[in-house]
Amino acid sequence: MVKLMLLGGAMHQTPVILKAKEKGIFTILCDFLPDNPGRNVADRYYCVSTLDRERVLEVAREEQIDGIIAYASDPAARTAAYVGEALGLVTNPFQTVETLTNKVKFRAFLKANGFPTPEAYAFTEFETAVSALSTLRGTYVVKPADSSGSKGISRITSSDTPRRIREKLAAAFEVSPGGEIVVEQFVKRDGYQVAGDGFVVDGKLVFRCFGNSHFNVKGVNPFAPIGASFPSVQPDRVQAKVHATLQRMITKVGLKNGPLNFDIFVSKGDVYLMDIGPRNGGNYIPQIIEQATGVDMVSATIDLALGRPVELEMKHVTTPSSYFILGSQIPGRFIGLTFASQGYTIVKSNLAYAIGADIPCFEGANKSLGSLILRFEDVPTMLRLLDHPDKWVTLHVTPATQRKEESSWTSSSPEQTAF
Repeated sequence: MVKLMLLGGAMHQTPVILKAKEKGIFTILCDFLPDNPGRNVADRYYCVSTLDRERVLEVAREEQIDGIIAYASDPAARTAAYVGEALGLVTNPFQTVETLTNKVKFRAFLKANGFPTPEAYAFTEFETAVSALSTLRGTYVVKPADSSGSKGISRITSSDTPRRIREKLAAAFEVSPGGEIVVEQFVKRDGYQVAGDGFVVDGKLVFRCFGNSHFNVKGVNPFAPIGASFPSVQPDRVQAKVHATLQRMITKVGLKNGPLNFDIFVSKGDVYLMDIGPRNGGNYIPQIIEQATGVDMVSATIDLALGRPVELEMKHVTTPSSYFILGSQIPGRFIGLTFASQGYTIVKSNLAYAIGADIPCFEGANKSLGSLILRFEDVPTMLRLLDHPDKWVTLHVTPATQRKEESSWTSSSPEQTAF
């Protein structure tokens, strides 16, 4: 019996588990949240935090696993590399994975190797960070050093009050597993942020799919993406430069094999590798890329982890596709969704809350209501709708401060089966 261990991924766990089971593989899930959906489909489940490397290693030895995958999670990627090295499984070097998934170490690596990178400062003490920020001028972005999903990210400017600065720093520290944050100079990008996934085989970037990140700039967290659309509309010469920069980074850092998730800025002709995750992207990006190009990166990830041969061909996007995050700007009771029908199809919805449930404010990927996988009639329509979601989707929420009973509500969505 072939056994595959999966770490992390939260609500994105299910597709990779189901794909492995289709291949006849016995799946073992480690996750500290017992209500995550992967528990319902995995062959075996352990309520173990993916941050607990020694406990995960203990489970892996007990189960005699043949491979391990960290899905859509940077902290889990470090644990997967640690366990993989200890058991002699297919993995990337732990040092390489740690460099890529820790923003402080990654910024130092980029600077040492001549890559464009913003000026950055690292802090492990809250009051030290507060004191340092009081002397900085300009615009900076504060981030947890070792987390993913856009959690705890905010912008700090000279107009922020001392109290607001403390709140933003505290929010970043709160979601940093290692208790470290990075404060970096704000970089103004040219056009859309380049998002997407790639795949490395024997140190070569054999496949990548570039897309466009979309944000709600007026939202509670303007740094949390609300969508990624494919294909990228950056000029071909820019995409070629991004590819070359990624390949140079892969070679320098020593990444050998596996999936790669990225968020990249292009600013005044320079390519800034803002975030690189040695794992599949969250928000169903691999599934959207498969819809857009026909390339099954999830299957390749599974095969690689088990030491099976992987062959991927670079293919272009033929079906304009995206994900869209459903997130409330206020906490409250979820009443429903209304859609306007114009130039798109909801291929699949992934809702984490039922109608009538209390929902949180969307401050990061872990606070979303769910997501949609979309297909569009053409690229201009895709960009127009994702840049202006208020034109086609309405999220109905009763604010938490209002608790009177509401009358019954019926969705007017053309996609009734989405709920």
